Amino acid sequence: MVPLPTGLPLAWPAPSRIAATWRWARRVVSAIRRRRQEDGLTVAVDIAPLFEPLTGVGWYLHELLRQLAGRSGLRIRLYGPSMFLRPDGPQPVVSLPAGPAVEWVRHEVPGNLLVRRPWLVPLLRVVEPWLVAADRNRVLFAPNFFLPRPLAAARRPLVVTVHDLTLHRTAWAMQEETRVALERRLERTVARARAILTPSETVRTELLEHGGATPDAVHVTWEAGRLDGTPVGDLPGGVPERFVLHVGTIEPRKNLGILLAAWPRLRALLPDAPPLVLCGKRGWRHESIGAALTRAADEGWLIHVGYAPDAVVHGLYRRAAAVVCPSVYEGFGLPLVEAMAAGAPLACSDIPVFREVAAAAAVF
Repeated sequence: MVPLPTGLPLAWPAPSRIAATWRWARRVVSAIRRRRQEDGLTVAVDIAPLFEPLTGVGWYLHELLRQLAGRSGLRIRLYGPSMFLRPDGPQPVVSLPAGPAVEWVRHEVPGNLLVRRPWLVPLLRVVEPWLVAADRNRVLFAPNFFLPRPLAAARRPLVVTVHDLTLHRTAWAMQEETRVALERRLERTVARARAILTPSETVRTELLEHGGATPDAVHVTWEAGRLDGTPVGDLPGGVPERFVLHVGTIEPRKNLGILLAAWPRLRALLPDAPPLVLCGKRGWRHESIGAALTRAADEGWLIHVGYAPDAVVHGLYRRAAAVVCPSVYEGFGLPLVEAMAAGAPLACSDIPVFREVAAAAAVF
């Protein structure tokens, strides 16, 4: 339960505060009326994934918005974790795509209203679902499995992206919080959705096998690499000219333990074997291989560059002697696409979606 703010909720009703509150409320109502009167296809989009360091889902959403930002006859309305913003509140970690089709729906909460800001923002979040519904968007888009609470109250046709079925395939590799949320909401979201997008035929098949969705409602929208046109950056400090690359968050599903176990054997057979470079942030349960990571780094054959800018990632792909992807389960496999686009040799685990994405371009 969220604790209540301290102090009195109401400020002294000075005339200036009354006037400021009246003007602010009028601006909010006026913005809602304007959105209700707009023509064309209006789509409410949950952009919460853009408020944390971007991984697969975040980049998928960012690139989708970027491609649609200039479309005529379309209004994409972006809704973050809250439409009511404080100066010290969360902000997107990347610049939101801009264009005539895009509007970020947000209201700055000034500090001179009758209700003090620490109290006002929690109160506004209680009514936020009804304010979102008042915008009368024609379509709702959930890019990350299900709608958050502020958008879920709007009873409009729903389009949802189901990126994978980790919940049913490798639930042991999920964060408990994520697993519980998906167990509670995924099936209900799938049943409600007018259209369901999956990033691969593999996930579409898995979803239909699990039940709850009709074949006509599930559409495959394969993903594409996003590094075309990105400059080829310099190698990070400490990375030699010859190396093998893994790109992805360090978490159980990526199966990095098998690389950490295999590399000493490889080096015993090939003393000049290239080092292993890991590009990606430390994720959930990375501690399970923490000791092995430290030992490998101390022995000099592992380099962890962490979460890197696009230009650096592009440079790593371009210069890698090979790219390895040993995941036990994925919904797509963007590193495979980006490695192939860069011309890097590719070795990956023999799972259905990697066969679909890489076909004959990889060693399994």
